[in-house]
Amino acid sequence: MWGQARTPAGIRRLRALGVDGMWLGYDAGPDPMGKEAVAAARKAGYLVGPYDTFANGQDPKTADSPTSVWPGRVYPDFCVRDADGRPRTGFGGRGCYLSSAAFERAEPTRHLLADRTRAMVQNGADSYFLDVDATGELFRDHAAAHPMTKAGDRAHRLARMRRIAGSGLVLGSESAQAWANEAVAFDHGSATPVADGLWALQKDREKWGGYYPEAAPGVFFKPVRLPASLSKAMYDPRYRVPLYGTALHGATVSAERWELSYEKLPAEKTRRALLAMLYDRPLNHVLDGPTLARHGREIAALQKYFAPLHRAAGTERLTSFRFLSEDRRVQRTVFGGGRLTVTANFGTAARDGLPGGCVDARLRGDDRPRRLCPADLR
Repeated sequence: MWGQARTPAGIRRLRALGVDGMWLGYDAGPDPMGKEAVAAARKAGYLVGPYDTFANGQDPKTADSPTSVWPGRVYPDFCVRDADGRPRTGFGGRGCYLSSAAFERAEPTRHLLADRTRAMVQNGADSYFLDVDATGELFRDHAAAHPMTKAGDRAHRLARMRRIAGSGLVLGSESAQAWANEAVAFDHGSATPVADGLWALQKDREKWGGYYPEAAPGVFFKPVRLPASLSKAMYDPRYRVPLYGTALHGATVSAERWELSYEKLPAEKTRRALLAMLYDRPLNHVLDGPTLARHGREIAALQKYFAPLHRAAGTERLTSFRFLSEDRRVQRTVFGGGRLTVTANFGTAARDGLPGGCVDARLRGDDRPRRLCPADLR
């Protein structure tokens, strides 16, 4: 949520479109969602929560993100250190990675993480997105004050995620690995395999967009067409099988990376919508006021179709996946042994009455399938 989309008026506008059952997230920058907007979101039936990370520390005098600022000497004393004693440089060359062992040792007396979490949700938020912790990027820490193995790092991360979830907040994290499944309710990043070429494309600010203007940064809002190789690697359904969903669908709500919103990649919309319905996982959107005005009705129509499917089968196992055509463009999933059956036609020609670019879903008890053709919504 950005700009006017995360005001009380923006929240009410989203609900008035008929959009319900959403998770709304916001960054922890200089203009987070206030109490009034959070109250409006909860009244509308949405979960709402901040983005945070416990992984990065920077000098408070020069930090480029409020989530990297910690009290006292957390930076640099909590930095993960290599065998030669040098701090492990943080993501994107920013500051350092912070040791989960250092936090766990300090928590009983200093309550750094508890105080941080409490401050982030004092606006009434009922959810929390903790970046990085569940990804599986683990560290060996050679610092004499807080030595740590990779196994220890994983145990510490799991413990602090459990504490957040145990406090009653609905917890999400990045690309949740199976070991983190018991603590997180949802994740961003596991729904689509990311080819290496995406990182190079994102670094090209002219093509991908930068972190300005603040209310609608191009990195999130500038439409981009993926190169053919990336489009094929990430979204061509002929080369995909729902392995993550097969293992974890009934326990974790899986979504795409937060910077890959549905509106970011216009040329991929039909395939992404069909994949979302086929795998019974939600689409993600990045919204500001103008985006809500342009795409609000489309978003509402997609969510209206998806919601009953996910309510029926969101906690069910994926029990069957099949290719129904030799070219692999027609595919079918079954959840809960028949509670939900979804058939998607990724081709251009109709197959057995299902037009190309459309999906049919049938809940147990339906006398006819529910059809969605995403291109018709645009």
